Amino acid sequence: MTSKLNWRAIAAQFIYRAYPDSDLLPIDSPTAGETIGDFADRAEGAGDTLFLFLCREANDDIDAEEYLHRLDRALRDIEQVRDVLADLPIDASPDPRPPEGSLP
Repeated sequence: MTSKLNWRAIAAQFIYRAYPDSDLLPIDSPTAGETIGDFADRAEGAGDTLFLFLCREANDDIDAEEYLHRLDRALRDIEQVRDVLADLPIDASPDPRPPEGSLP
């Protein structure tokens, strides 16, 4: 199904429209015919690193199927990091207070 899409022609518009609250980003929406590479350059100024990541991963040299594979891989990586953090002991962060009875 995704292989029939003209990914290069729609990637920038697709990502911008699919991204939650993209209308609040401090950049204009993609112009007609703007490549994802050019749009990714502009996305750097949006100040949203997740949005920038999504744009950078969808470069002009891949198709929609490869983009989906990249997103799936990123989701797996994020879940792995999240799982490791979730397994940390609750008191793993050091207490910023000096121990009782110690001099400041």
